Amino acid sequence: MSRPPVAIERLDLTAQGQVRYRLKTPYRDGTTHIVLEPLDFIARLAALVPLPRVHLTRFHGVFAAHAALRAAITPAGRRAWEKRAAAQPPTPKDIRMNWARRLRRVFGIEIEQCVRCGGRLKVIASIEDPQLIEKILAHRRERGEEGAPTGVLGARAPPQASLF
Repeated sequence: MSRPPVAIERLDLTAQGQVRYRLKTPYRDGTTHIVLEPLDFIARLAALVPLPRVHLTRFHGVFAAHAALRAAITPAGRRAWEKRAAAQPPTPKDIRMNWARRLRRVFGIEIEQCVRCGGRLKVIASIEDPQLIEKILAHRRERGEEGAPTGVLGARAPPQASLF
């Protein structure tokens, strides 16, 4: 807290157990102290605490949160405003990187090219059920196909530190 709501130096208890607060500047009527019951003092102090999730500063006009011209006048918004004015059309979907291209880029796994003929492959399905995957791989092992992994699929080993 940068500044407390009550100066402790001006706060003290009276002999009757009441809270006395000395004012920094006297009121117009000459009052220099406020004397309250302890419960009343706590109630007034609690009234100064803002409600949770309530903004303490309110902006109006062009400074309001959803004002149309706010971006044109605030420093952070001016850059966005200028960028928006000179915006380019969005990237077409066919140029965006799909998951198969990401696999090739990150792990070096090429799944869009046939290992036999080098032709382009198209992904038509993704099998994610472990039991079905094991069944397919067991069938490939029975037929003696090359590239069929041996052993049962299980948990992967932790990453090797030497690769990083």
